[in-house]
Amino acid sequence: MRDPDTIYGTGIQLPLLRHPGFSWISGGDAVTQSLRAVLLTEPGERIGRPTFGVGLRRYLFAPNNLATRAAMRQDIVDAVARDEPRVRLDEVDIRVDAIEPTLLRIELHYHLKDDPGPRSLVLPFYLDQGAA
Repeated sequence: MRDPDTIYGTGIQLPLLRHPGFSWISGGDAVTQSLRAVLLTEPGERIGRPTFGVGLRRYLFAPNNLATRAAMRQDIVDAVARDEPRVRLDEVDIRVDAIEPTLLRIELHYHLKDDPGPRSLVLPFYLDQGAA
């Protein structure tokens, strides 16, 4: 099997911290960081990549209902397919938190293209509206 750092790359670990200085991230961790960037970036934010990102902020004041969650899910699937070619997305699950009705838990279940091991990423996302 090839070296994961060679396959998936190396980059600066985010967020940037003053101490201890720059840290490097590589392999599958670099891909996970990139997925977070895709989820948290608005289209038009990245210079030279006007379509990069999901654009979840457009849902901040949307009603917390099945239609909103389905639209969010489709936007995530489309953006990951377009912006992160190192990932094979298995499932995107968006659930309403049992305690906080304005909190959605966005769960991505995925595989790296050359790695059979399953991975997941969970992102909390708050809507301004109440539960569906």
